[in-house]
Amino acid sequence: MGKQLKDRRYFYAAFAVSLLLAFLGTWFLVQRNSQIRTAELKSVFTLQREKLTSVLTKFFYKTQTLATLVIANNGKIEAFDPVAAALIDDSSIQAIVMAPKGVVSHVYPLQGNEAVMGKDLLSYSFGCEEAIKARHSSRIVMAGPVPLITGGMGLVGRLSVYTKDKKGSRQFWGLVSIALNFPEVLKDAELGLLDDLELPYEIWRTNPDNGERQVIAEGNSPESKGAPYLEMPMQILNAQWFFKLSAKHAWYQLTETWFYVGCSVLFSLLFAMLVQRSYDIMVAHRRLEEIVYLDALTGIFNRRGLFNDLGQRIENNPEKKFSLYYLDLNKFKPINDTYGHKAGDRVLQHFAATMGKFAPRPHILARIGGDEFILILPEENDAAQTLEALENARRKLAEGLPHEGIPVTITFSVGIAVYPDDGSDLDALFARADQAMYRDKQSHGSVRNTPRTD
Repeated sequence: MGKQLKDRRYFYAAFAVSLLLAFLGTWFLVQRNSQIRTAELKSVFTLQREKLTSVLTKFFYKTQTLATLVIANNGKIEAFDPVAAALIDDSSIQAIVMAPKGVVSHVYPLQGNEAVMGKDLLSYSFGCEEAIKARHSSRIVMAGPVPLITGGMGLVGRLSVYTKDKKGSRQFWGLVSIALNFPEVLKDAELGLLDDLELPYEIWRTNPDNGERQVIAEGNSPESKGAPYLEMPMQILNAQWFFKLSAKHAWYQLTETWFYVGCSVLFSLLFAMLVQRSYDIMVAHRRLEEIVYLDALTGIFNRRGLFNDLGQRIENNPEKKFSLYYLDLNKFKPINDTYGHKAGDRVLQHFAATMGKFAPRPHILARIGGDEFILILPEENDAAQTLEALENARRKLAEGLPHEGIPVTITFSVGIAVYPDDGSDLDALFARADQAMYRDKQSHGSVRNTPRTD
């Protein structure tokens, strides 16, 4: 199990990294999509806000006509009914009121609004805080939604009227007012279009009488948690309402979001498979090289690997010197005959490991035959250091492997050739080193692999 995980580690690493990058890209696309939807919401929001403001102000500015009527008649109320009848051109208007000194004296239509007659619009017992503000303002003031005396809810627009006395001084005459049926008046603002588009919305204000949040209108579509939304104030005359408009869906409810996620996972899987495939090919190539160029018993270069390396070395740097040491085990056949081939293999492994340990670095070590090895050292290697390393290796090998049942001394002969002084091609170089090694072996001919006595 552990080996399988190790073999697949590049797949998992590539998958994790690519998936992370892909999800970052997905997040960017989701955010970009959210920005686009927010921009679309802003366009709808602006149009709807302007429509709502236009509808309400259109009704409330009718009070200016009534104020003009009063001022033109020096404070007298004349031709009220025909003027009021002309102003009521929409079913959303419930009543038009004239209130000299704040007390209602004229209402149109009177039928159904009799309860308004005689009411003091400046009294704190009637209306709301906005009604009182109209007394001290020369601009139209909107109140509501508030309960109407005649029942139901309404939006009320009031305008203080000022006339001049005999001395020409400005004096408060009273109030003119228009009451709109709520929420019917909002139909003219076509808020229903938002429901048709399935865009959740809410219009609210802070009630000036109690400071609580008062919902004025809200859509039929449920708001999705996490969906983009806009919430901005909208000023209608003196009143500040807040308009919240939400997108139809949250990011996780959009088909394109999951399309992006699916593409991210698919891309990551394909990329991870490609990386793992490349790694598997590389491993296979490496194993093939090991089979072709490495000695299976000792793990060092074999003849093919050595000749390939030396060929590249000479081709790339034909003038650069290096030393070739031809190493041959002495009396190796008796070891095989006496202790068996497994023991002989173990001696070869021990010899390769010992030479690799003591040989100066950098170096190349190869096994080119049964008990024949080649050691390659670069030109800059110190000869004295090499001699010392070989002596150290001799001493170590001389100990044998008694704990493994091979109680014989292990010795070797060595021959040296220098490229290109002793040969400009590999055949000549090997022949020169082989001759030197043979002379060294003859000088050690009396040395036998005998059992150790210690």
